[in-house]
Amino acid sequence: MLKRIISALVAMVVGISALVLDNFIVYLVLISLFSAIGSYELIRAVKCDNHKFLTGFCVVFSLFVPSMLSFSTIRPFWVMGCLVYIVALLLIMLSQHKSIKFMDIAACGGSSLAIPISLSCIIFVRNLPWYAEGGYYPGVFMIVYLLFCAWLGDSGAYFIGTFLGKHKLCPEISPKKTVEGFIGGIITVGIAVTVQCLVYNLILPTDVMYKMNYALIIPVGMVASVAGVLGDLSMSVIKRQYDVKDFGNIMPGHGGILDRFDSVLFVAPFIYVVFSFVSPLMQQG
Repeated sequence: MLKRIISALVAMVVGISALVLDNFIVYLVLISLFSAIGSYELIRAVKCDNHKFLTGFCVVFSLFVPSMLSFSTIRPFWVMGCLVYIVALLLIMLSQHKSIKFMDIAACGGSSLAIPISLSCIIFVRNLPWYAEGGYYPGVFMIVYLLFCAWLGDSGAYFIGTFLGKHKLCPEISPKKTVEGFIGGIITVGIAVTVQCLVYNLILPTDVMYKMNYALIIPVGMVASVAGVLGDLSMSVIKRQYDVKDFGNIMPGHGGILDRFDSVLFVAPFIYVVFSFVSPLMQQG
């Protein structure tokens, strides 16, 4: 229990410090590290980490994916970089065809692409020009909003499911999840983001013309919490198929990066896609 509390406090200090600094490079460094660690955890979970060179190659690539996607000077070469990466993976398979199968290549290559791309959406969400004409960019609000949708939905589902849960949601995948908990998680997110919007709008300077749009933020957040459940269940399927309890132990008592960010892997891309096409985020005050 003590280790669990200490690791949670350390994670909170790191997270809050990053939000207070609100610096692009800080976000990029954290997302890059999480991407590399998460990719390694998934590769290890599917029993491919015995191929040392392949594992190292894929983990290093995943470390640089967020940078390739985030810097405008590098982004035009992203597709070319992926093609070179795929060719390199196939060459590794050819050179070690007796020990490395195509499924190993697919698992390692897919892990080192999917995880950093999904996590990079946190940076994309922060950098969207929410209201460019007014020069106002609520990046920190949106990162907190994104994490609320992922983590508070999970917490709400756990507590409500523990006390009120009677009907199993997916007993073969996650025996502890219940329908009542699922609904409770969605409601929890709805309440949490409503309070977040209210507080944010109240503390904005009076001369700021635009404030958060409740009619958009709240329903999108509630749907995003459903995406978070899909991420959680997806990672649970992998753990069951490969008989893994936790993806890692980087956070003692909490598991690995993927154990903490399984919901975020689905929520971050969902929110990025929605708010890339739906506007305005804010309403005139």
